[in-house]
Amino acid sequence: MQVSDLKYRLSIGSRSFLLFLILCIHAGILLIACSNAQADVPPIEQRAQALNKSIMCPVCPGESIDQSQVALAVQMRGIVDEKLADGWSDRQIREFFVERYGPSVVLQPPTEGVSLLAWLLPPIGVVAAITVFVFVVRRMRRRPEEPPIEGGDDAMSDDELQPYYERIEASIQGTPTDGQE
Repeated sequence: MQVSDLKYRLSIGSRSFLLFLILCIHAGILLIACSNAQADVPPIEQRAQALNKSIMCPVCPGESIDQSQVALAVQMRGIVDEKLADGWSDRQIREFFVERYGPSVVLQPPTEGVSLLAWLLPPIGVVAAITVFVFVVRRMRRRPEEPPIEGGDDAMSDDELQPYYERIEASIQGTPTDGQE
């Protein structure tokens, strides 16, 4: 049996399934290769990467020193590597940069003092918004529907409506009434 015979014997569905199976095998091999590559990184390098991702570049707004390619960020990454090689802890290294560049150099705001509000206000705001929403919906459901007005004081009697009926009839028939033309 030749390859061309096999090609015609496979239905479209089985060819699609075979292609899907081959793609899944390739994706699995890539995932395994990538996970093994990450496992080969030494622990000190993993700490350096984590620190580089948690320290802001003072020059580039919104970028960590891990993402930034300016000279200052490159120098800061070098300082992180030096301090880790000297045995400094992650906290000491962060404090080192905070002393030089201020608290805004750390990507996560501190969880003490006035900065604690940056952590507390968003969840409190969400809870407050949900509470107000639930309150408004419940109040709208409880409010009774107003009954339709049935011939209140504004309703006209048949005697009061009679002149209007006569005008309508006259305009339909084409005859003027009460001096109107």
